[in-house]
Amino acid sequence: MKYSAAIQGPGPGTRSLRPAGFRTAAAVAAGSLLLASAGVVYADDIYNNLDGTIDSVAEVMPLNVGGPNGATTLALSTTDGDGKNGCNLQGQTILRLALASSNPAVASVFPAETTFTSCGFTQPLAVTPLAAGSATVTATILSNNTGNSFNLAPATFTVNVVAPAPANTAPVLSISDVEAGASYAKGSVPAAVCNVIDAEDGASSFPPLLSAITGPDEATGVGSQEASCDYTDGGGLTASSSVTYNIVDATAPKISYTLSPATPDGLAGWYRNSVQLTWTVTEPDSPSTLQLDGCDDTLVSTDQLPGDYSCSATSSAGSAGPVTVSIMKDGTAPTVGYTGATGTVGNDGWYVSDVLAWFTATDETSGPVSNTQAVSSSGEGPAITVASPEFADVAGNTTAAGAASQTFKIDKTAPEVSYTSAAGTEGTDGWYRSNVVATFIGADATSGPASATKTSTSDGEGAAVVVGSPEFEDVAGNVTPAGAAAASFKIDKTPPTVNFASLPADSYYGSTPAAPDCVAWDSLSGLAGSCTVSGYETTVGTHSLTATATDKAGNTATTTHEYTVKAWTLKGFYQPVDMNGVLNTVKGGSTVPAKFEVFAGTTEIIDTSKMSFTMAKISCSPVVPTDEIETTATGSTSLRYDATAGQFVYNWKTPAGAGTCYRLTMTASDGSSISANFKLK
Repeated sequence: MKYSAAIQGPGPGTRSLRPAGFRTAAAVAAGSLLLASAGVVYADDIYNNLDGTIDSVAEVMPLNVGGPNGATTLALSTTDGDGKNGCNLQGQTILRLALASSNPAVASVFPAETTFTSCGFTQPLAVTPLAAGSATVTATILSNNTGNSFNLAPATFTVNVVAPAPANTAPVLSISDVEAGASYAKGSVPAAVCNVIDAEDGASSFPPLLSAITGPDEATGVGSQEASCDYTDGGGLTASSSVTYNIVDATAPKISYTLSPATPDGLAGWYRNSVQLTWTVTEPDSPSTLQLDGCDDTLVSTDQLPGDYSCSATSSAGSAGPVTVSIMKDGTAPTVGYTGATGTVGNDGWYVSDVLAWFTATDETSGPVSNTQAVSSSGEGPAITVASPEFADVAGNTTAAGAASQTFKIDKTAPEVSYTSAAGTEGTDGWYRSNVVATFIGADATSGPASATKTSTSDGEGAAVVVGSPEFEDVAGNVTPAGAAAASFKIDKTPPTVNFASLPADSYYGSTPAAPDCVAWDSLSGLAGSCTVSGYETTVGTHSLTATATDKAGNTATTTHEYTVKAWTLKGFYQPVDMNGVLNTVKGGSTVPAKFEVFAGTTEIIDTSKMSFTMAKISCSPVVPTDEIETTATGSTSLRYDATAGQFVYNWKTPAGAGTCYRLTMTASDGSSISANFKLK
């Protein structure tokens, strides 16, 4: 292995080159990170931002005694490790870290503690240089409730503190022209440059040390590579940096194939013997990423229809194909079979005429050269045989004559039809009150009837509705037309018409018209007796009249009419009697005149025979209001109509005795009533 010594750079600073093929620990870690998807599992990383990589190598922070504080930032990088996808910090979980310097006398770190609460959390750190020397800043876990692990190695960094040289500050080192994590096509990788900015020594640049290419295809120049730079200024301060990038394949795979034999050995592009298909796929630069789809070498040894064989290839450089090859092979002679017949086709394999049988040659691959031939049958019976002719396929294979035959059944006689029975809603006197379903039977002595019974439904009404038989056929397919047999029925589906001779109007009690008569008629079967009226009433209320008529077929019709018998209007009792629950007080044995009027609409009723009175003893309530009867009459109890005053007067002689109460009620013959309460004293 060839090495090179440190050489003097521009100004007082020095730059160092590592041995060819040498990989720093940072490069190894970065490469490991790049290969994590290949099966390596990591916890989420806590890292610093002192350079462009996340690795386990401690980065260097150069500082001067008495100079400004150094600064970096801690952050979290998700690795999808621990058997869990996504960041470990989710929900209300936290990660609490302690930050410490291995030599606090040389350099101290602030803060001494921090808490990560989310995936995007960052923690700035300030490092104070105190004395010349070296110290390592590390992070340790104080608490972790995520249930998952964290890798703290990338957070570690080294602080190198030197005594201040006259006007000497730490150099700033960066790498240009390539980017960390970027991908470049093989043969087109930019040349990286190490760039130094130093206040005392001036700016300079030099080529970085390039590591060997690593990865599954490193032998072909495809994989991961690290560019590393180290620089020490004239005051002894050192800075280092590295960048890892990818070199990728830019040339897609190539696909080719061969066939053996190279050309078809049959006609019209058909192979008659076996064919070998062999695929060739090349991918010189990234063979480890090559994936094939359908690129299987195939020996086609059996007959097949034109079939496509495809090959597709993909690699990290792109894809090729699909490349498709179509192969068809036929080495088998055609097959001859019966395909059908022409003639009057019946049912269940029967024919009702002579049959012309057709034979066809079939071939599963190339197909027959000729199509079909036909042979005619002769006579009737269950076994007429026809032999097939000779056939050949497109490939030239021949099938001998007589390879197939066919037998036919023939019946030429239609069935006989007769009427058997009927079903429907039966009325009276031989009439039906619904459509009639007539049943007919078919008989056939040869192939038998296809259906033993069939039905026909009547249409319309009348004294002689004819129902004809439906069409019948036998198993062979011979048809007896509809109407070969028939039956006649009397059908009346229409109820009679019925109406009232007159319609009573609403009226007051005592003036209700007499019950009306009804009239009815039926134009088909005729009425079965006279119509009737029911529901007539003269009492107060609403009543419904029903007129009913029935025809001779048994159809019944009804019509209804409602009318109202209205109650009389009662007025009173007038003074001296008080109403509305008042206790009228009067001396027991006195005669009290109860005056009232009765109207039927606007007509006043004056007939005393239509009024009746009752009295009933009731309890005397102390809370009910009372009123003295101011006027009394003489004589015994009596009822009269006072034509002068236009009112009834009922002189009621009250019972003897004091301290009892009564209710006097007048009830008219229509059922209406009025009442008043009395207290005897």
